[in-house]
Amino acid sequence: MATTSSFSKGCFVFKAKQESSGQSPRKKAKKSSNVLHRSNGDLDASSLFGKCDKSSMEIRQESYRKIWASTKKKSEDIISDSHKQLLHDVSQFVSENADIGQSSIPTALVALGVNLPDHAAFFSLLDSTLNAHVSPFVAMLNSKECPSLKNMVLKAIQKLTSCDLADDDAERDEEADEIIPVKSSSKIKTFANLATWYSNVVIKTPLIIILQDLESFSTQQLQDFVLLCREYRVRNKLPIQFIMGIATTVALQQQLHHRTSVCLATKSFQSRPSVVLLNHLIEQLFMKSSVLKLGPRLMQLLLDGFLYHDLSLSSFLMRVHLIIMQHYITLPVSSLCCSMSELKDRIKKLGAADLDLYRQIPSFMKFIENNRSKVSLLTDDKEFRLFLQKSLEDLDSYSKDFSLSCRILHCLSDGMPDALFGKSLREVYVNFLIGAESEEWDRFIQLISISTSYELQSRIQAALTSLKESDVSSALSDFSTSLVLFSEELKRLEEAPDTDIATSPKSPNVFVPKGKKLDKFELKAQLLASAKQARPTSKFDEIKCEIVSWLNSHLARQLKSPTTILFHEVFYAGSQVQSSWDIVPWIRRQVQPVPRVAISKALSDPASYLGCNCCSSNGQGSQILPTMPDLCIVYKLHTECGRLINLYDWMLSFNAIQQKDKDDENEEIEPIIQARFIRAVAQLQLLGFIQSSKRKTDHVARLTWGV
Repeated sequence: MATTSSFSKGCFVFKAKQESSGQSPRKKAKKSSNVLHRSNGDLDASSLFGKCDKSSMEIRQESYRKIWASTKKKSEDIISDSHKQLLHDVSQFVSENADIGQSSIPTALVALGVNLPDHAAFFSLLDSTLNAHVSPFVAMLNSKECPSLKNMVLKAIQKLTSCDLADDDAERDEEADEIIPVKSSSKIKTFANLATWYSNVVIKTPLIIILQDLESFSTQQLQDFVLLCREYRVRNKLPIQFIMGIATTVALQQQLHHRTSVCLATKSFQSRPSVVLLNHLIEQLFMKSSVLKLGPRLMQLLLDGFLYHDLSLSSFLMRVHLIIMQHYITLPVSSLCCSMSELKDRIKKLGAADLDLYRQIPSFMKFIENNRSKVSLLTDDKEFRLFLQKSLEDLDSYSKDFSLSCRILHCLSDGMPDALFGKSLREVYVNFLIGAESEEWDRFIQLISISTSYELQSRIQAALTSLKESDVSSALSDFSTSLVLFSEELKRLEEAPDTDIATSPKSPNVFVPKGKKLDKFELKAQLLASAKQARPTSKFDEIKCEIVSWLNSHLARQLKSPTTILFHEVFYAGSQVQSSWDIVPWIRRQVQPVPRVAISKALSDPASYLGCNCCSSNGQGSQILPTMPDLCIVYKLHTECGRLINLYDWMLSFNAIQQKDKDDENEEIEPIIQARFIRAVAQLQLLGFIQSSKRKTDHVARLTWGV
């Protein structure tokens, strides 16, 4: 067997059975794609909710749909608004360079960063924007559909002329998403034919060619294509323009030779970094008046997956969708995870068994242990309903106060050394959601104590501006009032500096009792105490003391993590640590899978993935059934071998399992069995479990030992 490179990624696809009908294959494909699209949303969710508790299934499913619809709409609006300025700039560049007088090809270099999964959505939006406002002649190309220069030219010409050949909008959408071969009946196959076709076009608009992934194209292929387009732009006056998607601005220099790059009149456009969009998403989705929020463990899990793995906003939103769905499916108490306007009616509909579930919440049990006087809540349903409603309303109010307190602290600590609580609002929110250390708070208070009047004034004004932008309700009127009072006092102090007179009491002498000698430590302590008493006190120092006192008392109390509040498990997904309701381990396995463990589990126990009884080993993991897939049988047999595996003995064992239930004891192996065995061994080698051995030609070497 030839040595092959292995990959560590399992893909398990189970296609639904298609019902026979008289529709055309194209209609069938279109219908199946729509069904697949729906299966990612409510259709799949309905089947999953059908497996949970029937008593609150409909309520939880309705809450899930409302919250996910709101979350999806907010995220789409945020992402579209972030691309709005970039789309406008690129469209304006294309419109301004529509004149074909210059020989160089106008080229817009759009640097989108390294988050490749998000690029397709941006270019799809760019395609629709250019079609609507600039030119209908747009060809979007990617490296997968252009393996050679000939195919690249044909695909570009086909898409440039598709607006004149398409029968309906649905076909154009399919052509934009799928790799469709060029029709042989089309006579437009070269740039010369394209020039003839363009001369007959009534409205002379630019011919725009979009290269989505510039780095993935072959260097020679890309250079030849650019030179070809430039030649026909000069010779036949074709108004060809390029829009190239790049990860970094250095990519163009690496892909194109100097004699090719001089043919392009380039202008760079930079999109907003994905981390900035992530901060905005977290601020809008979880810090504002949203119903469901994320606990500290799930928040940290999402941030680690985004910052250290893919930097993809689309993947981030998929994980959020998974968390929202799993929270409502797994937790029976999530039926009260709703808006405050619906809370009272839902509590009234709770039965005695439902109330017992809320009594089993760990935060409530801990509250009862610390407050023995509230034991009556365990037996009195009426009193518990009122207590539950008031506790959840207080939790919702505290969550809003917590988010706005993080805003205030971010403005007050912004620009301080060492970035105590983080450089962005998202970092401040996550740090205090997890639980900030007291050392960082003490350091913050020290830096506030030594700040100048101008620094304090600017920080307080920034906090007030942030509160105004966030639409502060009456719940935080105390915050606004206190900050306004501090700001006015500092302004009066700046306007009348003469009133800031330092007053210093007379420094007392250090008293030493007669006959007693002080050591250097005691003497130092007394000198420091006397110096502190004798320190001059000014009006500005008094204002700073008031600010520090307010920070330590009022603001610090609002910055306690909401996961320490009663019944936080209802609104904060992933904050539940009870084994039966904890969704964090399951979410971690889904969003951060270990490929080798997943592959080994699938090959060892295929029934857990296939969901069939014929492959089930009934708890006996070492049992090998002939009804299992060939790859699973070969995998289980190879785990019983040592470092080197004899291929012939391996095939005999495989044949013995296949012939187990048959009466024929013929030792000759059928050709079909040999073919199935060879295919299974090749698949096992591709997965990286074995490799060919140089010591013995009829042996293979085993590569993995356990998981």
